[in-house]
Amino acid sequence: MNEVIRFFVGLDVHKESIAIGVAEAGREEPRFLGSVGPDPAELRKALKRIGPPAALHLVYEAGPSGYGLVRDLLARG
Repeated sequence: MNEVIRFFVGLDVHKESIAIGVAEAGREEPRFLGSVGPDPAELRKALKRIGPPAALHLVYEAGPSGYGLVRDLLARG
């Protein structure tokens, strides 16, 4: 596998919203991109705007809302 991570994406998952922050690989300053609703489809749409799945490294807040989200994202590649 020759995947090159270009973006590190942090997700702050809450019952009513998901906040998205991103840092480009290297020493770029991280930036807040905004929030989306709790629907995984909204998050997938926002992530597509950042880059292809192979170029993203996601981290999320482990908790009741995050577990279902990560299962959905993993199931869809």
